[in-house]
Amino acid sequence: MEINLSWDLFVIVFFAVIIAYSFIIGRSQTLKIIISSYIAILTADGIGNLIQRYLLGDTPIVHVLSASPSSLIILKIVIFVFTIVLITTRGRFEINADRNNSTVLNLILMMTYGILSAGLITSTILIYASGASLVQEGGMVINEAVLGIYRQSELVRLMINNYNVWFALPAITFVVSSFIGSEENE
Repeated sequence: MEINLSWDLFVIVFFAVIIAYSFIIGRSQTLKIIISSYIAILTADGIGNLIQRYLLGDTPIVHVLSASPSSLIILKIVIFVFTIVLITTRGRFEINADRNNSTVLNLILMMTYGILSAGLITSTILIYASGASLVQEGGMVINEAVLGIYRQSELVRLMINNYNVWFALPAITFVVSSFIGSEENE
């Protein structure tokens, strides 16, 4: 049996790890990660766009910085991941998603939230790596490094081309699933 390392395999393994982790931490914590991801997207994009505009733009405020567009990409990804970890572990909010649902429905919801969490995080990292912004309007900017991956991998193309779907689906699913099941009586 020969296993070829590819970006498709990387995406599949990344999804599998996030889905498995979602089952380990439970539905409430997975929802907390999804909400933290939305906040992290706004944080990373906002800080990255400010740096782009005022420090790397046409008339930078500080001329001493010799930052390149690739360092801005890395900074956005680091801010994104750091913010998710910080808010998820230290955030002062709790999610209570416990409902009296059937075991099968709970498993389906856990799997769904795990997949959507993996899709949101993966597509965001790929969008940032491509040099684009999730918040700022504009065409898709794909740098040379990501362009090679984009051409080689069907899954990477799927993630980048449909990032708006991956961005919207977790919120839509959360709203829809809020109406499923019965509430616990206190």
